[in-house]
This record gives sequence, C-alpha cells and structure tokens, in this order.
Amino acid sequence: MKPPPPIPRLLFEDRRGVVFLEFLIAFVPVWTFFLCVVQLAFITHANLMVKHAADAAARSAVVVLPDDPNEYGGEPKMNVARNRVTALDIGRALGRVGSALRDSPNSDSVVSALSEETLLNLGRSRLNTIRLAAHIPLMPLAPVNVGRDSRPSIVKAIGSQRKLVSALYYQPFALAVTFPELQGDAVAGPEITVRVTYAYQCTVPLARRLLCRAFGDLEATDELGEAFFPLAQQFVGGRFRGLQHQTTLMIHDAPYEYRAQGS
Repeated sequence: MKPPPPIPRLLFEDRRGVVFLEFLIAFVPVWTFFLCVVQLAFITHANLMVKHAADAAARSAVVVLPDDPNEYGGEPKMNVARNRVTALDIGRALGRVGSALRDSPNSDSVVSALSEETLLNLGRSRLNTIRLAAHIPLMPLAPVNVGRDSRPSIVKAIGSQRKLVSALYYQPFALAVTFPELQGDAVAGPEITVRVTYAYQCTVPLARRLLCRAFGDLEATDELGEAFFPLAQQFVGGRFRGLQHQTTLMIHDAPYEYRAQGS
C-alpha cells in the first residue's frame, strides 16, 4: 500500500478556493479606487461650495464695511475688528437656535435664528455679519458626527438633516473668514479681498486615510486660527481636507455720511 503524501505537499497541491482568492486579490484595489473616487467627488463638491461662500462673503463685505455705524454698535466704517463675545451671548444665541429647531425644524427657521442671534448679535460687528454670509452656504457640508467618528460610511458622507444642527457647533472652529491684503483692522483701499478657509471632514471609509489629513496637519492651519472658536480645534479628531478660496470686489460706498445716533 502506497503511503500518503506529506502534509506540506497536500497543501501545495490543493486547488480549492483559488478563484475566491483571486477575486479577493483583484477586489481590494478596485474597491479602494472606487472609495477614493467617491471621496474625491465629495471634496470637489465641497470645493465649489467654499468658492460660493467666498463670493457671498465678499458681496457682503462690500456693502457691510461702509454701512451705518449705528447698525453695528457704533463700530467705525471699514473696520473688521473682532468685538468681544461673552459666554452669555453664546448661550443666548444657541438657545434661540435650539428653540427654532424645536418649534419649526426646517432650514428657513435655522437661517432666521442664525441671522438674528448667532452671528449678527454676537458682538454686533461687521466681521460677524460677513462671517454669516460665508457660514450659511456651507451649512450642508457640516459632518453628522464631528471629529472622532469611529464608524465612517458613505451614507454619513452624504449626510442628512442633522447637518443643520451639527453646523452650529462645527463651523465656528472649522471655518475662517480672513482679509489677506488688509493691514490692521481698517480697509483703506477701494476694494476688499475676502478669503474663506474651510476644514472639510472626510468620512468615506479607507479613502479618508489616503486623501485627507489630521486637523493639526492641514496646510491652512494659520488661517483656521482666525476661526470663531479656535480653541476647540485642539480637541478635534478625524480626517480633514483644507479648502480655500478668495474673492476681490470693489467697495460699494455711499457718497454721504451717516448721522450720529440720536441726532
């Protein structure tokens, strides 16, 4: 009787599962490529929205900067100094937005609450009004789960109505409105350049590891330091892509002086 072949020889001669193994070898790179294409599509879409936000902020700046000082707590014309914001101001603003979501949970109510409280009345400054013009177009880009998302998915990348809520606490540290050609706090020239910098959170599995970076490694870190709440950035995890656009427009000044309040 012929003895059975040794076990190593049996393993090498066994051809069962070869097709499945070849499928796995071919599937992994194809699936990775597909996920990267999906993530790049989301980044391209976000990039277009950031460009639109920069245009909106510039259009706001050219009319807000020379506007009546009485509308901005006496802040001088052409000034973009950051007025002081207190914890009471923030609490009052978030309370009003929360009430709007509870009573009438739709985009119109959120935008109305934001325009009245969150940015316009926080410090009553021209800068906050310009920020509002950039924040509103980017609200749909806010991630459903901010920062450390242990279970990313394409569904989460597409998003839902929860983006309107998460935008309230994500955008204040992920979006910055700056003026790269400005010297000091006052605009002196006939035109203004507004730059919008946004940290877009990547949430497509695997692809975000290849195409996006940690928050602290973004190239636009300096600009994001000018965000509304920069202190929150050090507690953020996840993967991000820095997006940036700027727009230059002529100032729309009026040929007359506004009367002082009470005169």
